[in-house]
Amino acid sequence: MDTLARRERALGATNWNTLAELDPLWTILTDPRKKFGKWDPVEFFTTGDLEAERVLAMCKAHDISISYGKLLDFGCGVGRVTRAFSHYFESCIGIDVSEKMIGLAREFNSAHPRCEFIASEAGVLPFADKSFDFVLTVLVLQHLPNRSAILETITEFLRVAKDNGVIVFQLPSEVPLRNRFQPRRRLWSLLASVGVPRTFLYKRLGLAPMQMNCIPREEIETFMRGRGGQIKAVETYDPADCIYHSNYYFVVKQPRWPSIGSLRYETD
Repeated sequence: MDTLARRERALGATNWNTLAELDPLWTILTDPRKKFGKWDPVEFFTTGDLEAERVLAMCKAHDISISYGKLLDFGCGVGRVTRAFSHYFESCIGIDVSEKMIGLAREFNSAHPRCEFIASEAGVLPFADKSFDFVLTVLVLQHLPNRSAILETITEFLRVAKDNGVIVFQLPSEVPLRNRFQPRRRLWSLLASVGVPRTFLYKRLGLAPMQMNCIPREEIETFMRGRGGQIKAVETYDPADCIYHSNYYFVVKQPRWPSIGSLRYETD
């Protein structure tokens, strides 16, 4: 990973740690009605149960065979989805760039022994090749710094998935032009850089450092075909506020494919 990429990931970790201190549940599910600590934890984790049911139902509808062994939840936050999938899988590992989010995940899920949580801001996932039966990420890839980081992460999903393992990821395919400049995030960065307290930026000005990126569906399909990932289905996922248009991609890793680490991926 080059110096710029390391700096971007370090900044991302700093921002997510800040948000974990200010309003962790809203940071994960940004319902405007729940901002400023208004999420009820029971209601919040119930949305994870619904997410697991929805994803598994879609796998079944598309005849995608699942081995319910080991699952990876990338960008797990406080373990909302990790916990939900632990009702189905033998073990679930949640990984997140924010150490503070991981600390909260361990607290919230102490009664769920099938869940394990790891903090890492590295571009390379800290797992061996072919470690997981199922790899999942929802509402995460869009917040990575750029297109290159997104494709690098998807490449890592393919590396750590077992042969015939399932990878499900959600990613915006389009962000409307009016939302691409993201002035509120840019204002956060500017004011934070001159020392304005983060608490003031969030609680008084309503700012947050989240960014939004996208990759068109056609590019994702081409990318996966070149790396041994067979897309079995694509399902539309649009948030209630319709700020962006998004898809779930259901991918099965093809066996006997060359080492993912030796493959190149396109960059910005």
